[in-house]
Amino acid sequence: MKYLFLLIAISICTITKAQSGEELYKATCVACHTIGSGRLVGPDLKDLNNKRDSDWSIQFIRASQTMIKNGDSDAIAIFEEYGKIAMPDNDLSDDQIKSILTYIEATGSGSSGNAVVADTKIVDILSGTSQANIDSGAKLFSGLARFSNSGPACSSCHKVLDESTYNSGTLAKELSETYEIMGGAGVSGIIRNSPFPVMNKAYQNHSITEEEVVDLTAYLRYVSEQRVYQHPQDI
Repeated sequence: MKYLFLLIAISICTITKAQSGEELYKATCVACHTIGSGRLVGPDLKDLNNKRDSDWSIQFIRASQTMIKNGDSDAIAIFEEYGKIAMPDNDLSDDQIKSILTYIEATGSGSSGNAVVADTKIVDILSGTSQANIDSGAKLFSGLARFSNSGPACSSCHKVLDESTYNSGTLAKELSETYEIMGGAGVSGIIRNSPFPVMNKAYQNHSITEEEVVDLTAYLRYVSEQRVYQHPQDI
């Protein structure tokens, strides 16, 4: 009987760990990565455990920017390939990162079902959008219109090359080329569920609606396409 209880305990422990891995993956990884649906902001993570040993992956997930600064050739190669967008460092424990890696492996092999693959399927969210979406996104970005849930205007921290609207944020990345680098799925993924600590905190209790995500993505596509016609010295 004691062996039966031991087996049950192990099973419960395994399920809890898998659930923890899923939750952590969705909270920290899903904005920039897929598991089997192709590259997004960062690489597709399917078969990650076959490409990298766990020690390297744990170190990279926790402190990729440190590895890049220290000259790790694989970390630098990923950084260069994906538009020089560094993955944010985080304070996850070894066990938490291992649970994410276990979840990625299980999902990639199909043993945990298709939930995440379906959730992260890359679709064109701008299909059917119009100038009205671009105009709405410009107003949200600049602060001329308020977000439904009272989040801060994007221009509080960011700026773009767009002479038609005022924007002067310098705290975070300049976004004029962001759509070209990341594409619609990458841009919308970060707006929807940002992996960057400052942005994540700013919108933690002020979530951006799906309609607002579409409008902002449409606007950033417009900015990317039109930036060559702008004159930054006049902004």
